[in-house]
Amino acid sequence: MAPQSTFLHDYLPYLLRQADQTLSAPFYAVLTEYGVARSEWRVLAVLEDAGELPVRDLAVAALSPQPTVTHALRRLEERGLVQRTLGTEDKRHRFISITTAGSTLTQTLMGEATALEATALAEAGDLTDLVDHLRSLTATVEAQLRERTIEAARAG
Repeated sequence: MAPQSTFLHDYLPYLLRQADQTLSAPFYAVLTEYGVARSEWRVLAVLEDAGELPVRDLAVAALSPQPTVTHALRRLEERGLVQRTLGTEDKRHRFISITTAGSTLTQTLMGEATALEATALAEAGDLTDLVDHLRSLTATVEAQLRERTIEAARAG
């Protein structure tokens, strides 16, 4: 067995990804049973929570590059799980919404995800502080990135 890397052992992005993979593995198996790709699942979950969105906003919320979301949308639309509508003011804009069939499937998958998460974390204790810290960390890093983008635009 290779010695544990001190870097990866302490590197927060790696640890978060490792936790994500470990917690998500059983749910990924469920997605496979339902014939839903991970990128499709994220799109469906976002639309179920947020309602109709433009593709660009959907990609941001789904934590996926826009081309990945575009490919997922094509597959989901072919299966009747989402629909596209043209913008009323600008016909170049496309808005995406979940269909009744998509919502039914997504709610089923959300139930599976919730049950698997509860089982996996049953002995983890109260994670409220961890969740709050992760939300705060994300907001802080996003604010820093926005500030750097603004500064770079001013300098450029």
